[in-house]
Amino acid sequence: MSAGRLPAATRLAESFREDVAAGRLPKVSYLVPSALDSEHPGASSPIASATLVYKVLDALASHPDVWRHTVALINYDENDGFFDHVPPPVPPAGNTDDTYQGRPTGLGIRVPMLVISPWSVGGYVCSEVFDHTSVIRLLEKWTGVAEPGITPWRRAAPRRHRRPDLRVRLHARPQTARCGAAGTDSAVHRRSRPVPPTEQRMPVQEPGVRPARPPPYQPDVYGRTDGRTDGRTDGGVFRLALSNKGRSSVHFALYPYAGEYAVPQHRDVKGEARWIVPLAGERYRFTVTGPNGFRREFAGVAGGGAEVESRIDAHDRDVHLTLINTGDEAITFVVRPLGYADEDDLREWTREITVKPGRRRTVVHSAADAHGWYDLEITVPADGAFRRRLMGHIENGRPSVSG
Repeated sequence: MSAGRLPAATRLAESFREDVAAGRLPKVSYLVPSALDSEHPGASSPIASATLVYKVLDALASHPDVWRHTVALINYDENDGFFDHVPPPVPPAGNTDDTYQGRPTGLGIRVPMLVISPWSVGGYVCSEVFDHTSVIRLLEKWTGVAEPGITPWRRAAPRRHRRPDLRVRLHARPQTARCGAAGTDSAVHRRSRPVPPTEQRMPVQEPGVRPARPPPYQPDVYGRTDGRTDGRTDGGVFRLALSNKGRSSVHFALYPYAGEYAVPQHRDVKGEARWIVPLAGERYRFTVTGPNGFRREFAGVAGGGAEVESRIDAHDRDVHLTLINTGDEAITFVVRPLGYADEDDLREWTREITVKPGRRRTVVHSAADAHGWYDLEITVPADGAFRRRLMGHIENGRPSVSG
């Protein structure tokens, strides 16, 4: 039957195939599937949406001259039930561009997106921060047409999709996709009902690592307590030093657990910045997070005498920890790795360092054998409240592996 008489679910793919074959594709094509092809429960099924994706990719790959110059972006508008423990970035206080009824909107939940092209090879993980405007900004670069509706914060916080430094010969002939056609009997799949397991358990992270592109960030955060209030609070303050030696802005989120703030706080940093955290009382406990697994945990008692400064050496992939004693008695610190090594190495790399009053000592933890990944805990046995935890990845500008 003719394309005009095809069901809506089929007409989209067939019309697209005809345009590909006739060379009628514009610079940018938008394909919006029907409800039947949307993978939504009830109206659709996984096999229906897979059929549409197969037909679109097959139409492109069946014409190598088109395929070799094409990138297909498959976007989803929901997280599709994927387990996600990372809250999305939101603009810092005072930003009025990305708010609704006085509240920050932020980037929204993370959703899947597939980048399919003959040049998107290698199975690399990319841990840069993207949002839906990243695709629009890619189209800005591709078409030369600017989108005025993207706010300055969204241009600074998420990244624009860009072509990675792929080690392939661009004159090589792309291979035609080869895969079996998916069936279309979605009614059969709608009749099936998944049965939940009798024993419920938390999902387990997939084992192993994958190659990873180097994100354009190099964050670090450390700080110390200060009894001076600066008029902000009666409990003193915690002075944080934030740094980012990468070429792109880093979004930091601070989560208060001891009443430092009423709600989480947010900062965007390129270069260096300071963050004065008001303390609600004698004890403090808060966490600062960033992209690609970056995390700093701070806990202790104000004026306890123990402090820690950190410095990241990207060249040697080392974490330099300066242990500081501002008190009147000697302090013994315990530096212990929590991951990225086997049990024997974790025990071997645990160190006890005693620092005399008014002095400081620096220890170095090498993350080179762990491809730049580190997870360190610093405690003081004589002070059960004091704790620092440093997690993240040291970037050296070269591909690495996922954590």
